[in-house]
Amino acid sequence: MMEYPKPLTFEALADLFKQRGMEVLDKDIEKLKHINYYKLKEFAHPFAKTQKIQNKVFVSYEGIKFSEVLMRYYQDKNLRLHLLHAIEKIEVSVKTELSHKLGLKYGPFGYLLFYQWVHREKYSSFEVEEKQYKFKVSLLKSMKRQNSPEFSRKENLNKDGFPTIWLGIDLLTFGELVIILDLLNSSLLSDIAAKYNTTSEEFLSWMKCLSFIRNICAHNGNLIDVKLKTKPKYRKKWMSYLYLRTSRDGKQTYPTDRLSIVLCIVIHMVNTINPNYRWKNIKSGIFSLCRDSEERAHLLGFRSLKDAKNIIKYILE
Repeated sequence: MMEYPKPLTFEALADLFKQRGMEVLDKDIEKLKHINYYKLKEFAHPFAKTQKIQNKVFVSYEGIKFSEVLMRYYQDKNLRLHLLHAIEKIEVSVKTELSHKLGLKYGPFGYLLFYQWVHREKYSSFEVEEKQYKFKVSLLKSMKRQNSPEFSRKENLNKDGFPTIWLGIDLLTFGELVIILDLLNSSLLSDIAAKYNTTSEEFLSWMKCLSFIRNICAHNGNLIDVKLKTKPKYRKKWMSYLYLRTSRDGKQTYPTDRLSIVLCIVIHMVNTINPNYRWKNIKSGIFSLCRDSEERAHLLGFRSLKDAKNIIKYILE
């Protein structure tokens, strides 16, 4: 019969850390009353040592201080907030460009007729109809949550109650925005990608990556230890700054799947939108996380501590 975890006091949770070698002070117990034990355990994981004995995994936090784990938690929180600000700038810009391109070519309500602008070789008629239906249902739901008077003005709505593209696109979540971009025909996607000095393939893979990262930032996820399951397209010059992994046979090298490649994408795109964007907070966040340690720079996906500290400068050169 399965044995499930039993409810533990905060003192008992602190003892669990202690039993595994972590240095925990009495005052630290107060933090466990406000920050989930498993969340802190997650931030301790990169520095933990694991050992498998008789099919059981034993974890050791020997040499790790609770205060260091707590600091990583707060550093992650701060970096998430600042990165979310930068990603929001990208989101707003791309929505504006998308609505401009579609509105200019197909009019204020042409975006509702997917067959006009989708990649027809990539999607079947059935898929287009299905995606159009889901889009419209979601759009109407989003409109109901709006308080802006713009959505009640007759000149901004068609006979079915849908808003003009300039209002409608702004209602999309980042995920919905990426779905629309993925549907675009080659010409439209290429035109939008060019605004950000990228190819269509780069742009689409970057936006999909940022959609995933934005969700982490917005929902209290662990950003600094992120591992990308689907790696975005990377530029060759970035290879000079990123930590490279080697294949098992030693014949190939692959770029990191860590936070560093995300930062390269964000820095590049934001710079095309605002060359004077202030990177002070993100730079400070990287410095704090590295703490003059090559190992910590590698954990973030940088080739070296120097590359971590100069990544913004390198990308903007």
